[in-house]
Amino acid sequence: MVETGTASTRVDGGVRSIARAVEVLELFDVAHPIRQLRELVALTGLPKTTVVRLLATLESLGLIVDRGDSSYGPGPGFLRWVKLADSLWEVGAEARQIMSGLIDDCGETVNVYIRQGLNRIAIAQVEGTATVRSVVEVGVPYPLATGAAAKILLGGVSEEVLRDLVAQRSDLQLKPLRREVASIREAGYAVTHGERELGASAVAAPIVAADGRVIAALSMSGPTSRFTADRVGRYVDAVTAAAREISNAGLGPVEVFL
Repeated sequence: MVETGTASTRVDGGVRSIARAVEVLELFDVAHPIRQLRELVALTGLPKTTVVRLLATLESLGLIVDRGDSSYGPGPGFLRWVKLADSLWEVGAEARQIMSGLIDDCGETVNVYIRQGLNRIAIAQVEGTATVRSVVEVGVPYPLATGAAAKILLGGVSEEVLRDLVAQRSDLQLKPLRREVASIREAGYAVTHGERELGASAVAAPIVAADGRVIAALSMSGPTSRFTADRVGRYVDAVTAAAREISNAGLGPVEVFL
């Protein structure tokens, strides 16, 4: 599950109508490509007239399609944005080759995560080879407080970001979090079991830019039952080596935004 607020709750002093339109769009995903009008009204908590007006505006822009039976889906206008995002946020061929090599070695799903605000987002994923495997949605925000990749990304943030994260999460305290992040930064890797999702484990290491900044996290994840003590040691070595390779090779076109 995505543990983030809606678009409207994330806006501070922004244009409310835009936030509400984005909030409506965020309700469509792979699991829910089509939504009924009554669903959109219930999930947004907005008046029906407001939702209908937002849908009409989005439809005029080609971002929503009215199916004619009080149901709606994403419109063809998104195709241009998808192509643009793909071209700008593309992870380079060499980085993907290194990710694939990691899967050949360990068999578990590999992701590259970046930080955006107080969230982490997977921008590239190569699925593992096992029938039961760990998969996340690329481009969807996940909490920055939990998971191995999150802990790696926190190693590259300012004190202000840590304070903002603690202010957002009642389950976090600044001093313990600061100590944990410092320890992981010194070790050069993170291992977590069941932090983001019960039964899922992950190993992650930092991808750094030429100037030494942590710009991304390379993560390998799978069922906790396969992340045994003996395997985790091997996974740590493999992931940290792959992260160093990607750091030396560069992430590709996306790196200009990081």
